[in-house]
Amino acid sequence: MIKFENFSQEKIGMYISKFANNIILNSITRGVMASLPLTLGTFLIAIIVNFPIQSWLNWLSITGIDIHLNAVIGATTNMLALYFSFTIAYNYAKLKGADELVAGILSLASFIILIPQQINLKDGTILLAIEKDYLGSNGIFVSMLIAIIVGYLFTLLNKKGLIIKLPESVPEMVTRSLSPVFIAMIIFIVALFLRLIFAYTSFNNIFNFVNEIIGIPIMNLGSSIPAILIFFVIANLLWWCGIHPASLQGIYMPVAMSVIASNISAFQQGQALPYIGFMVLFFTYVGVGGNGNTLGLVINMVLFAKSERYKSLGRVTLIPNIFNINEPVIFGTPIIFNPYFFIPMVLSPVVTGLVGLLFVSLGAYNSFNPLIQMPWTTPPIIIAFVTSGLFAVLGVCCAIISSVILYFPFFKMADKQALLEEKQLNLVENKK
Repeated sequence: MIKFENFSQEKIGMYISKFANNIILNSITRGVMASLPLTLGTFLIAIIVNFPIQSWLNWLSITGIDIHLNAVIGATTNMLALYFSFTIAYNYAKLKGADELVAGILSLASFIILIPQQINLKDGTILLAIEKDYLGSNGIFVSMLIAIIVGYLFTLLNKKGLIIKLPESVPEMVTRSLSPVFIAMIIFIVALFLRLIFAYTSFNNIFNFVNEIIGIPIMNLGSSIPAILIFFVIANLLWWCGIHPASLQGIYMPVAMSVIASNISAFQQGQALPYIGFMVLFFTYVGVGGNGNTLGLVINMVLFAKSERYKSLGRVTLIPNIFNINEPVIFGTPIIFNPYFFIPMVLSPVVTGLVGLLFVSLGAYNSFNPLIQMPWTTPPIIIAFVTSGLFAVLGVCCAIISSVILYFPFFKMADKQALLEEKQLNLVENKK
């Protein structure tokens, strides 16, 4: 491990550092970190509304409280794309020394321009409304793209002097609002142009283009063990790029539901489960703590972090990550477009998946009951215990340990960099 860590720091770390200093990556990093209050502030509500006790869930449904709890989630973590369209452009302009507030507002408006604003109901009625799906997971990658484009155009046109110059006697607030009018016109024309391009294609909009282009290869994947591992590798790769796995899981779900139905039928007939490996990996091993098996990363933060940044982040994200809510660590680290965590993020489902297959072959899941379906927030250890028993719990613990080991050398590099930044900041503050 020490040799690998040294190799990573000497051979890989140099190139990763150059990659990490890119202004686009820095803008995305700062933009997604700005959403941390949204994800951390709602994780307790997310656990409450999905707590794995059926009587509790029934009570929430009967009383109607679940509607209001879900409304909090719907307005925060389910609308991250909307917030990113502002925060990323804001930080891009700030890094370039331009008016960050105006850049953020123009990006937010451009993003909303691209969203379909009418819904055709089955009875032929046209409802004037914004598609909420595109404000969340289905729109994250597009929002990042638009934020960077708008941030670039805004700073470039500002540099070219394409602004309205007003006398010094005009109040600063008025000058700040009126000077970028021409720039705003150009940016909105670009947004309109993009909307028109995709409107006259079979995709209808840019969001469908992104989702369908990514989704077609996924549809060709089957129910084999290599297929599920490849699927989650791709999902984690896209998650690293800012595309939420939820945008892919809906495409893959027909395969999963077919597998579940086949296993239930075999179980009820007293036959061996034909897809036991698929079920165990899909619902337990390939996403321990959420996509990317980030529970291993959080445990590294809690046990080994030397920087205050990761010490604090580990403490506040441990509990939600145990319940498979990993947006706080994904956006708080952040992992998206973070070169330090690219390798473990992408390879983690293979590592933990192989551990799961080992325990399947050892007989840990011989008593697996496919009739038991638990909410996604149920910790994997509980799922293993309820569906299969203590031997399966041991398998999940080994998978968690394997993810800790996988993340360790890459986390140490990131932690070392964070510690260096903190020391430099302290030196600057002490000089002041």
